[in-house]
Amino acid sequence: MITAVALQLCILLAQIVTVALLAPFLTDLEYIVENTMAGRPGPWPGRRWRQLRAGWRQNTAISSLSWMGLCATTLAGLSIPFASTQIPLHFLSEPLACGVLLIVASISVCIQALTHSPTRLLRLRLTSSLGALGHDLLFLVPLLALTGTLITVGLPGSATLVALLQQRLLQPSPALLGGLVFIAGAILLILNRRLLSDSWHERLISATEGRHRSLLRYQHDLSALCWYLLMADLIWPDSIATAAATPGHLLLLWCLAAPAKLGFLVVFATAWRVIRPLPSAMLALVLTGAAILLVVAGRLAS
Repeated sequence: MITAVALQLCILLAQIVTVALLAPFLTDLEYIVENTMAGRPGPWPGRRWRQLRAGWRQNTAISSLSWMGLCATTLAGLSIPFASTQIPLHFLSEPLACGVLLIVASISVCIQALTHSPTRLLRLRLTSSLGALGHDLLFLVPLLALTGTLITVGLPGSATLVALLQQRLLQPSPALLGGLVFIAGAILLILNRRLLSDSWHERLISATEGRHRSLLRYQHDLSALCWYLLMADLIWPDSIATAAATPGHLLLLWCLAAPAKLGFLVVFATAWRVIRPLPSAMLALVLTGAAILLVVAGRLAS
């Protein structure tokens, strides 16, 4: 018992350090892809960390709402498995619960953006932009709730990501795993319109400066990583180690598989945002319908 608790605490500490260090590098990768596709030289990795350090040196006040948003994002980051299911906060790994935490963090940024708008014109632009974000959330929240429902229907007794990742070996369900790929694609398309875009976030926090701006930037980096990690766990559940994994296997998944799948999703999402080959909302509806049909058909056939 003591050994299991100690292992969970070690994995939790490792996840805190890994996620905290990796998040800004994903934002660097986003800008590298955007600039490359636009024919411009991209920034070197580490540029985001330099931005954060430069802003933090300017001693400006930080609102309590910003700290609350960062805490909500951190809690979500500790609830989503990075490379192992052996995490203490496994009971919070339900897609809707993690999504709500991240949405609350984003709403806290939106509230501050409207409160600190220096001009009426900027306030009107922000209001229009936040109205579009509201439409995204009306689509996103039901998708997150549907994800949990599909997991429960396709794999009875599993309502969280950790339970899904553990039970998939005991109760193989190819239809469910295929359906989760479709639903993850639909969620990613909705997120990609605004919540994953650093350019959109920079417009929101344009009235802030110094430490406050650095904190809000880091919160966005961490929030984007959490969203990507949630999608990656749904798409590639086999890349998460269970309790039976050997230390070597866990190390391989942690150091190689997890960063690789996050990097792939960042490249895909950024490229899609630049190219926009198809309407995101319409394609998300199609993928959602396919996910429902696939999971229900698999359940009826079993």
